[in-house]
Amino acid sequence: MYTLTLLLLAVFCLFIGVCGFVRWDASWLRDMNTPSVQILIILAGILFLCAALFVIFRLLQRLGAKGLKRTAVICMLILTAGQLILLFLVQPMLRYDSLKTFDMAVEMLKTHAVSETYETGYFARYTNNYPIVLLTYWFLLVLSKCGVPQSLFMPAVQLVNIACITGSIWLGYLLVKELRGRLKAVFYLVVCALCPLSYVWAGFFYTTTCSIPCLMGILYLYLRIPKAASVWKRSLLGALAGLLLILGYKLRATTMIAGIAVGILILMKLFGLAAEKGNRLARLRSVLTAVLKKYASSMAVFLLTALLSLTFWHTMTERYVPFDYKNTGFPMIHWVMMSARWDGSFDQSDEIYTFSFKTKEEKIEADKKVLLERIRDAGPSGLVVLAGRKLLNTWADGTDNFRAENSYCTYSRPYEYLLGSKCGFMVIYAQIFRVLQMLAIGFLALLAVKRREYSPLFLIQLTLLGGIAFHIVWEANPLYSICFTFLGLILLSDGIASLAEEEKASIFLQKGWIGCAGAFAVMLVLLFFGKKELVETPIEEQHYCVNQYQYAGEAAGFVSDASQIYTQTFTVDKPFNRIAIQAINTVGPYNQSAFMVKLTDEYGNVFYDEKFLSGMVVKNTPYAFVLDTIVPEGPTRYTLEIAPGYVKNEDSLEFLAYNTGNCDMYPGGALTIGGEEQPNGDLAFSVYEYEVTTYFNIKVYLMLCAGILLLLGGITAGMRRLFDKKMY
Repeated sequence: MYTLTLLLLAVFCLFIGVCGFVRWDASWLRDMNTPSVQILIILAGILFLCAALFVIFRLLQRLGAKGLKRTAVICMLILTAGQLILLFLVQPMLRYDSLKTFDMAVEMLKTHAVSETYETGYFARYTNNYPIVLLTYWFLLVLSKCGVPQSLFMPAVQLVNIACITGSIWLGYLLVKELRGRLKAVFYLVVCALCPLSYVWAGFFYTTTCSIPCLMGILYLYLRIPKAASVWKRSLLGALAGLLLILGYKLRATTMIAGIAVGILILMKLFGLAAEKGNRLARLRSVLTAVLKKYASSMAVFLLTALLSLTFWHTMTERYVPFDYKNTGFPMIHWVMMSARWDGSFDQSDEIYTFSFKTKEEKIEADKKVLLERIRDAGPSGLVVLAGRKLLNTWADGTDNFRAENSYCTYSRPYEYLLGSKCGFMVIYAQIFRVLQMLAIGFLALLAVKRREYSPLFLIQLTLLGGIAFHIVWEANPLYSICFTFLGLILLSDGIASLAEEEKASIFLQKGWIGCAGAFAVMLVLLFFGKKELVETPIEEQHYCVNQYQYAGEAAGFVSDASQIYTQTFTVDKPFNRIAIQAINTVGPYNQSAFMVKLTDEYGNVFYDEKFLSGMVVKNTPYAFVLDTIVPEGPTRYTLEIAPGYVKNEDSLEFLAYNTGNCDMYPGGALTIGGEEQPNGDLAFSVYEYEVTTYFNIKVYLMLCAGILLLLGGITAGMRRLFDKKMY
């Protein structure tokens, strides 16, 4: 079992790592977007990141216990402060699934029940999101009782999210400290502090991040329970483990992988002890008797707490979900069926298909039929290819799709370079981390097999393998790897530290600066040729003032009469020359209806007053009104008015809006339909300045190049100084 686990982990991680050299978005490099350039960039980056981590580990080795403790505190402060700065500087808004669960929780403050009809039956289908909705509802209920205004509800849950991420990192530190000692635990914190994924999810409040402390906590408690000095302490930790296991499972099923990994490891240890000497059956009976004698109370309390937790969540669901969710909800086989094609991503046609059946039994039977058809059509070779695609879909992208999830924010220059349209260097950095992580995990797993050594981090490896294997069967999505981010960083940091301590690696480390010098030359050449693509090649750019692209809630329907006038106000202080709207046009280019569009400011000045034909609106594509560039003198309030000119039957448009009445997705303005203001409502619209420019101007590019080359030069010098043969 041990060898099989490590071999599978090695195969999966090496496959992901090798493919990761080219599985990243390099489209911003224009003509340099070729596999050879991608490979060179990641390879050079891996060399420097490895060298930097070796240097840091060598410096940590020189610290005493007090210095390591201080470093751990500094790292945690950096990690917490970094997330807080990003949250309040960028101010990301929730979107899609995370927004739906939050919005439903806000609605429950009035209705005290989960809605069956919310957003075309979202919560009727996805019963797995009830726990996060209920937890959010209870938290917001407390805030409302304390007089906290609703406008602060979203930042409040995002602060909870930061607490979950920071707590997960700290639990990872405790895990490594238990297994590998303080030095390597502090090194793990340094790796976390350097990894961009430790910060970019600050504003993402959803099950993927909120469940991580439960997963990490289960692994840590497994290590702590045997070391508890008394029965009551073991019982208390057992109760906490039962609570975390069920809470984590209810938040996200992948948390159960940690519990399964613990169970497998316990069985492996029991059978290992039984096989040491003498009669195996008698030895096993003796071992089991000793284990039960010592841990009977903690096991009993664990089971009791888990059972009570399951009962609690079942009772709460029955109380707050007033419809027949057992028949409306999707069965587990739905996600297996939906993922059994192409790369395993979400498919709306499969969602509609499953939802079309009324009862749970009908849904299961229908999904099973489609699943078996897809398996037969794929055949053995097709299933292997499918598994490969799903692995890459979930794990190969080093950004885990953080750009999309942070795309609705306060738009500024820092946002642009960190998470926005010019975050190319951040993407490269994240991809370097991911590829190095996967290669390190894979190579070290192979090394452990070759040496027939038991890895102290086998529990971490087993849990990570479970997460990887799970998404070969389940739906695949880059976001789904977030739950295992810090397990991967634990294995990466331990791999680098172990290599640095290897006697056979001394020659490599002594000569490592030569490799860094070669990589420096490669980066210098790439930056030189990159100037043409990034400084001289024109690109189309959209500088957003507002980008409220989300829509949900009660639809106003297609405009049917002249009184149905849409008015959206917005406040901006930056230049803009485009306003885009989102609308539904079911007729297509032959739609004969027309609308009048007018833009005025708070002083009554008219900046745009034109007619547009509905046939010009294309499905799923925002329609932009072209304006002369408007330069506000400070924050200025504008009014966009859309009035029907000619509408008849299906010759019309339905304007999309976020109009649930719960969350105000754009506090800087308000939506009025037919003279009636929509509570917390806003059109799905954007305001931006369109221009033809370059990716960087020469000043910014030279500053970036100088900073990168200084950093790389410093790493090269550090490698030569710290690992010089005379000092080694």
